Amino acid sequence: MNTTHASSASTPSARGLDQRFVWRVLLAIGGVYLAVKLFRGLGQLFWTVFGLALGFFWMFDGRLG
Repeated sequence: MNTTHASSASTPSARGLDQRFVWRVLLAIGGVYLAVKLFRGLGQLFWTVFGLALGFFWMFDGRLG
């Protein structure tokens, strides 16, 4: 009597979520998190450069021309 059974390593588990789906969700969440951090960082950089430029403009207004 020779019976063969599928090994659990070769077939996806019926329990829980698919591991590829979980990785895709985690990567999507990480990408959104990084995009928000980058956007906020660029916003802070913009306001810093804008403030410095405005200060230099007021300091040298009329002296260079």
